[in-house]
Amino acid sequence: MSRGKKKGIAGWRRVMIQGGLLVLCILVCTGCSAKKAGPDAEAKAENREELLLWSYYETDAQIRGLDELVADFNNSQDRYRMSWEYVTMSDFDRRISRAYTEKALPDLVLIDNPAMLRFIQLGLFEDITEYAKNLNLETDYYPASTGTVRRNGHYFGVPFNSNNVCLFYNREIMENAGIEIPEDWDSFKEAAGKAVAAGYDGFLMSCIDSEQGAFQILSWIMAASMRLDRKGISEAFAFLQELVTSGALSAECLNYSQTDIARKFAEGKIAMMENGPWVFSILDEAGIDYGMAPLPKGNHSAVILGGENLGIMRGKNVEGSVEFIRYCMEDGGIEKFCETAQMLPSRIETAEKSLEKNPKLEVTARQMEYAVARTDIEGWNSYSGRITEYFAQVLEGTLTPEEAANRILL
Repeated sequence: MSRGKKKGIAGWRRVMIQGGLLVLCILVCTGCSAKKAGPDAEAKAENREELLLWSYYETDAQIRGLDELVADFNNSQDRYRMSWEYVTMSDFDRRISRAYTEKALPDLVLIDNPAMLRFIQLGLFEDITEYAKNLNLETDYYPASTGTVRRNGHYFGVPFNSNNVCLFYNREIMENAGIEIPEDWDSFKEAAGKAVAAGYDGFLMSCIDSEQGAFQILSWIMAASMRLDRKGISEAFAFLQELVTSGALSAECLNYSQTDIARKFAEGKIAMMENGPWVFSILDEAGIDYGMAPLPKGNHSAVILGGENLGIMRGKNVEGSVEFIRYCMEDGGIEKFCETAQMLPSRIETAEKSLEKNPKLEVTARQMEYAVARTDIEGWNSYSGRITEYFAQVLEGTLTPEEAANRILL
């Protein structure tokens, strides 16, 4: 082979090597860009403003509903990009307080309605009265729910959904044991006793030392007295203590969250439980045959209002956050979310339409007529922890119901 030809081949090899290196560099650079091109980079490329929402929703249906809501909002306009972050319910209030101190608050929160009042009083929520006027909150929404976002004639959020606790029952157990659906405390105690005699667990509720436990126990206190007073507390505690003593209610209720008891009920060994519509997806996925009834009546028919409010944190992106609220409340976002998450909208007309698609919400909607908001109980935040603490001591035998009532109301 001639020297000239060797030189030509060598030159071609250099071209091939250099070209290969160029292609490799392009691929590497492209790969680097692809790694960086996540939601943040994409949002910047689109010049969108970022919005962050915090929520403690944790069931599959709730998560799916919130994912869809956020995605639909992002697709509905090109100025804002919303994302949401899960924060555990037990840590929610602490996280907000810490984030405020560290100047790391989200733009919006979906917050338990009684917790909102405390942060309104601390000045952490934006006053959105001017926008809220468009929604006719006083006439078109459940009154109890509207009261949880209002203070001194101003609105600091909007009711996102409303709920309360009902009596869930296992149809098969009730039929096999010849148990009728109880309507009051006496027939409820009898029904739970029959279930135990038939070899089942009679009843389960959450009495865990948290807002969830206080929420469930408070419905029994209100049914006794319609007030958080000594009579109501002592009667409710004595009644629940009797259920534990008889074996109808496990003392393990002190350790179970609402999700825990739903999963145990779904195993098919418990006749009745106290819970709300947020557990529909757990029960439906388990395939258990269940029914629902109003919570048994004591001296009164009473349940406690549950549900979340949507609020804007002060000093954050108010304009963008209002746009998200507007999409939820005026453009059908909340209807689609509640349908997916199997929740009851707080707007009355929308709630009535929801019943056509999900009749299981009928009992929840019916009980909204007499649901009591915890924000109507002055000083609720201080009472909440005491209720679960001293109820536990009643079940442990260290306090009588009357002594527990006195300590709660100190």
